[in-house]
Amino acid sequence: MSKKLEQLRRQGMTNEGFREGYDARDGLIRLGDMLRMAREASGLTQETLATKIGMSQPAVSRLESGFGPHGPEMDTVMRFVHGCEAELVVSVKSRAGSASPDEKDAVMAFSTSL
Repeated sequence: MSKKLEQLRRQGMTNEGFREGYDARDGLIRLGDMLRMAREASGLTQETLATKIGMSQPAVSRLESGFGPHGPEMDTVMRFVHGCEAELVVSVKSRAGSASPDEKDAVMAFSTSL
């Protein structure tokens, strides 16, 4: 997250309504951060990546921000990641603390590459 966005986030977190909304969107914001890091690691600008995958630069920016009325569709995330010459890995696992110590060995964990 950019320094400016982080500053705004910290400022907003002092407001209860903002905090509740932010918590609800946290996963999408973290996904956006990961997408931005993948693009930067591949050495592409938003504009270059957008051209490469047939999107507009503002659409790439929206994906990276994690904001918008809805989360991104999986095929859009896959296009973005593949445009960065990377692989999308999706995992499903039990939430931290949801398994008792006796069930630790039987915790659900699945992963696949797309």
